[in-house]
Amino acid sequence: MMYILFLFILCPLVSHGGQFHCSQDSAMVSFKRPTYDFSVRILDRVSQESGSHFVFSPISTWLQLMTLAEGAKGPTADELWKVTRYHRMKCFRRKYREILNLMNDELLPMTKRSSTIVVNKLLDVKTSFTNEVIKSKETKVLLLDFDDPAGSAGKVNNIIKTNMNGVIEDGLYQDAYDFNLTVLLLADTAYFRSDWQVPFNPVYTSKETFYSEENEPIGDVKLMTQIGYFNVTDVSYVNARILELPFSPEGRVSMLILLPKVGSVKDMYYKLKDIRLMTIYSLLKLTGPTLVSVKLPRFKITTNLVNIPELLYDMGVKRVFYPNLADLSGISDHATHASIMTQIADIEITEKGANASSMAEFLISNPYTKEEFVANRPFAYLIVDKKTDIILFAGMYSNPSIY
Repeated sequence: MMYILFLFILCPLVSHGGQFHCSQDSAMVSFKRPTYDFSVRILDRVSQESGSHFVFSPISTWLQLMTLAEGAKGPTADELWKVTRYHRMKCFRRKYREILNLMNDELLPMTKRSSTIVVNKLLDVKTSFTNEVIKSKETKVLLLDFDDPAGSAGKVNNIIKTNMNGVIEDGLYQDAYDFNLTVLLLADTAYFRSDWQVPFNPVYTSKETFYSEENEPIGDVKLMTQIGYFNVTDVSYVNARILELPFSPEGRVSMLILLPKVGSVKDMYYKLKDIRLMTIYSLLKLTGPTLVSVKLPRFKITTNLVNIPELLYDMGVKRVFYPNLADLSGISDHATHASIMTQIADIEITEKGANASSMAEFLISNPYTKEEFVANRPFAYLIVDKKTDIILFAGMYSNPSIY
C-alpha cells in the first residue's frame, strides 16, 4: 500500500518536471506571449507621446526591466513581474538570454543594440547581480563616479559609440540629468538598417506627395517603388491593410507595414493588443504571395526617449523608480532605485538589399499588376524576427521629409 502511495506522489512530480523542463525551446515558448503583450502596450504609450512619428525597440526596454528584476525583491519584484511576466525560474531567463545573444550575433550588421547600466560606485554593487546580467552580451555594468558628471557621461558615450559602430555616438548628456540625485541609470541604444531580400531599384524612386489622414497634402517624400510577389492582406481586427516585406536572404526578419483603412494610425498599437503575431502571419500565409506594386518612403528616424519611467508608471511599474519604495537589495545593500531610463533608437530605410534581383526590372512595366500598396499617408510598422516572434523595432511614419 505504501509503495502504491509513493508512486501516486511521484508521478505528478515527474510530470511537473517534464512540463517545466528548462531548455532554449521551452524558454522561447514561455517568453513569446509576455514579450509581445509588453511590446504592444508600451508602443501604444510611445505613439501617444511622440506625435505618431517615431522608432522604438520594445524588446530593449523589456530587457531593461528584466535586468532590474534580477536585483528586485518583494513588492518591487512583483510589480516588474506583473508588467513583463518574465519567467520566475532563473534557468529560463538564462536560456532566453542565450537565445537573444545568438539572435543578436546572427542579425549583425543589419541591427545592433547596446544596454548600459550605470551605477554610482559608492553603492558596492553585488557581484552576483553583475555576473547574472552580463550573461546578456550586449549589456554592460559600469561603476562610475557621479561626482564627475562629465567624466561619467564621457565613458558611457565612448562605449555606446564603439558598440553602435558610430551610428549612435551619444546616449547620455551630462547637462540633461542631475547626477547628484542619480544612483542608477539605464541607457539603451539600438539601430536598424534595411537590407531587403529583394532591393528596390533607385531608378524608380521618385519625389511624390505625402497626405494626412484627412487626405490633405502635407509634404513630399521620396517613394521607392517595387513590383513583386509579396504577402498582403486586410486584417479586420486592426482595420488595416498589412504588407510583409522580407529582409535578408533567408527572410528571417520582415517588416510589416500597417496602413489604416478606418480610423487613425495612433490607435494601431492599441488594436494590436487583441491579436497575435501568429494570427497576422497566418492570415498573410492564407492569402499567399500576390503580385503587388509597392510604394514606400525612404526615411531615417532617430527617437530619443528620456521619459520611459513615466510610460512604465502608467503600465504599473512604480516602486522601482522611487527612493523610498524601491527594493533593489539584490543589486546593493545600500538604498538603490532606478533614477533614469532612456532609449535612443535609429532606423534607416532605403533601397539597399541583400541580393541583386532582376524581378523588379522584369515586372516594373507589367500591365497586369492590379494590386497596389502605396504608403503615401501615415502608417505604422513592425520589424519582426520571425524565428523568435520578437518585435525588434516598431514605429510610425507621419511627418514627411525628403531623405
